[in-house]
Amino acid sequence: MGSRTSTVSRKNATVINFARSHAQIRVSISFSYTVSEIQNTGHSRHISP
Repeated sequence: MGSRTSTVSRKNATVINFARSHAQIRVSISFSYTVSEIQNTGHSRHISP
């Protein structure tokens, strides 16, 4: 019984870690996209005063 619960908790931990890393990847992608958007608007603003 105890070994079975430990296996289940280990699976849950793996799922949680996977979800957490996946969320961090999505956040970093959206952050870099926002930074590039800001840079693009800044460049276009410099080009056309």
